[in-house]
Amino acid sequence: MDLQKKLMTQLFTTLTDDATLKAAMGGTVRLYPTWAPPDATFPYLVHRIDFNVPEWSPERLGTYLIDIWSDSPNADEILAIRAQLIVLVDELYYSAVTEHDGAWFWLQSDMFVPEPEEGIWHYNISWNMKVLKESEVAWVRR
Repeated sequence: MDLQKKLMTQLFTTLTDDATLKAAMGGTVRLYPTWAPPDATFPYLVHRIDFNVPEWSPERLGTYLIDIWSDSPNADEILAIRAQLIVLVDELYYSAVTEHDGAWFWLQSDMFVPEPEEGIWHYNISWNMKVLKESEVAWVRR
């Protein structure tokens, strides 16, 4: 399986299976890759991975991004969702990701994104990500 697909699948499972995140989102974690469908039910999440080191490199560096969207009179809902996402993803480690040794995530930034429509809240969280190829890690360990 492709590295990006494998990581997105693992992250999807981690987030959608979490009871605390489900509760913060009204019982269902709606998580979409890259774009949400038109008229998606609030609150929802949109996530993606951006790699910034070529695939042939032994160390793949990148960014994991989540956008949180909420339709609420205040920021309480979006901040509760944000808090649980940070608990779940910051310092997350997956071992044996396809032909790779592991993937690590650590918080890079998080911020409100201004939206022109009153009552629509948008929050972005970014994590640095590092993935090491098992074959290269084995060579370095010798």
